[in-house]
Amino acid sequence: MKEIDLNTWERKDIFNLYYQYNIPQISLCTPIEVTKVYKFAKSKGLSFYFCLCHVFYTALLKFEEYMIRSINGKIVVEDCIFANMCVMKQGEELFKIINFEYCPDIEKFCNEAKKKLQSQTTFIEPLPAGTRKSQAIAYMSCTPWFEFTHITHPLDVQRNSFIPQISFDKMKTNEKGERWINASIQVNHAAIDGNLIGKLLNEVKSIISSL
Repeated sequence: MKEIDLNTWERKDIFNLYYQYNIPQISLCTPIEVTKVYKFAKSKGLSFYFCLCHVFYTALLKFEEYMIRSINGKIVVEDCIFANMCVMKQGEELFKIINFEYCPDIEKFCNEAKKKLQSQTTFIEPLPAGTRKSQAIAYMSCTPWFEFTHITHPLDVQRNSFIPQISFDKMKTNEKGERWINASIQVNHAAIDGNLIGKLLNEVKSIISSL
């Protein structure tokens, strides 16, 4: 990881304002067409949710702003390496949180997520030795049982968290046969603003179009 020099950082004034807030996170919800993600997942026998998470993780890693973290009083660009996902086995009522190393190959990523889901018996497992909680690229979750137009995520107000939190709602199909989901994106406003969220969404759309 590399430390950010707050004296020369072009974002320092914005950062210094919002970093003092008790809850500096902003949250928005936006529709995304996921027809190609769904078709790709079905053609490969993969989980649609895992594929969608991979799309977003891959997009997030394109922008170092989403890797900004506060560690021991220093603001750094973290070496983010692993996925953190809420998952639930079919037939179960309680979810688990799985952590595993991100892989650029979407099929390997989905297979690793499936393996973790099947093997993990506890709510959450300790991180691998030598890794940090701050190395999570983002926290991912979904509510496939219902649609939403807004959602907020749990926050520890004693900590100024920078890890993005992203959730997906129930997939919809319109009269054209297009499949859509609403994506909720919650980020720390000290590091991220609407312009960067717009760039992230454009990257997500680009990755989806390439599937």
